[in-house]
Amino acid sequence: MSNLVIDLKESFNEIFDSINKPVLIIDSKNLISNLNKVSFEELHISEGDKFDEVFDVDFTSNKALMKHNNLIEFNVKRIKLSNEKTLLILDRAEDDLNLLKQVFYRVPIRIVVFNNKGQVIFYNQAFEKMWGLKKEYLVDYNIFEDERLNSTGVLKQIEEVFNGRPFLFLEGYYDILLEKGKGYHIWVESTLFPIFDDKKEVEYVVIAHKDISDVKLAQEEIKIAKAEAEESNRLKNAFLQNLSHEIRTPLNAIIGFGDLMTDLIKDKIEQTEHEMLMNFNTGIKRLYRTLTQILELSQVDTGNYDLLIEPVNLKEMIENVLDDLKHDIEQKKLEVIIKLDEKKLFVLADKPALRRILMNLIENAVKFTQKGYIKIETYPNSNETILFCSIKDTGIGISENYLDHIFEPFSQEEDGFNRSFEGNGLGLALTKKYLDLINSSITVDSVKGVGSTFTFTLPIYRE
Repeated sequence: MSNLVIDLKESFNEIFDSINKPVLIIDSKNLISNLNKVSFEELHISEGDKFDEVFDVDFTSNKALMKHNNLIEFNVKRIKLSNEKTLLILDRAEDDLNLLKQVFYRVPIRIVVFNNKGQVIFYNQAFEKMWGLKKEYLVDYNIFEDERLNSTGVLKQIEEVFNGRPFLFLEGYYDILLEKGKGYHIWVESTLFPIFDDKKEVEYVVIAHKDISDVKLAQEEIKIAKAEAEESNRLKNAFLQNLSHEIRTPLNAIIGFGDLMTDLIKDKIEQTEHEMLMNFNTGIKRLYRTLTQILELSQVDTGNYDLLIEPVNLKEMIENVLDDLKHDIEQKKLEVIIKLDEKKLFVLADKPALRRILMNLIENAVKFTQKGYIKIETYPNSNETILFCSIKDTGIGISENYLDHIFEPFSQEEDGFNRSFEGNGLGLALTKKYLDLINSSITVDSVKGVGSTFTFTLPIYRE
């Protein structure tokens, strides 16, 4: 080959590559035999590619669309060359519609657009990536022929959008395209809406997809955790019911027998033996009380407490509780001061809950007070809608460090077997939970070595 021919060829290639538009040469078999640098770098095509497999071309209108990216539209100029070859110059159509397509192609929302015949005319990168499809699957796809959508009944809803329905939301969208792609690895939430032409007829239907696989996975985990919690709660309740029946029932019998036996033989046994019998009765009653409080605490925590709010005479209930504690009060020679607002004696509360609240607070006042008095006082707020009930004692008081933990279950200021006062630390915890049940509150004010004052609130009943 002469130097002149070589120089001409190199010059042609330089000119060929310097053109800033895609330029291709195709042969008689429709194969791309040569292309410039822009064609290779921007359109990602190579020599040997079959032209009609890369482009959809309409030579009547001289328009071409790339099959793998139908957003890019070109105007085509043809120049016949020798040796049955054709030179094609592709001029990208830079109009507003094409620019809009480019924008939608790159947005992170997964979008696919169908014409009114159900054929795919546009999809963006995000859709392609999420679906995990080979591009050739979309070429012949028609949404109206989708067996998967038809078998699930979703196709009928989609057809409504093609007929003008303004909006459709679907969860769990699944078609044969997704089945060929990523399939059951993703869970999709989809929004469909039509685009109308000038005659107000549906021209296109847009489907925007959202991958909610992580959300669904979290929901399933929550369902499983909820089911496990419910089963655990059921087993717990069953255990507690059995515990109540199998332990408290015989304990009741033992307590009754112990009291009866103490009365029958108290004059027939020695003082030491009598004290042992009394300790036995006290221990059994402590065990019964602890078990009862544990069951009550569990009942409230699991939401199984049957709450009944009704008018309650607070004065009568306080007197009943003091009567139950009369023996301990007299034994310690404590003075009981009652100062109640006689005009506001009826409150709204659950009777069993209110009795336990009063019993726990007054019993604690008696328990931790060796001398002095216990004062029970009530007074309304300024609007006379809330009644404050305070129980004050001159007992051992509570340290400042322990006040933050006083309503925690099994919490006690003194731990260990050598503590000064017996107890399980459940009384105040139950008191707080019962007050929460009836939408009331409680506060405590205490000085170590001086005494304590517990004040709780109750709504005043008005006829």
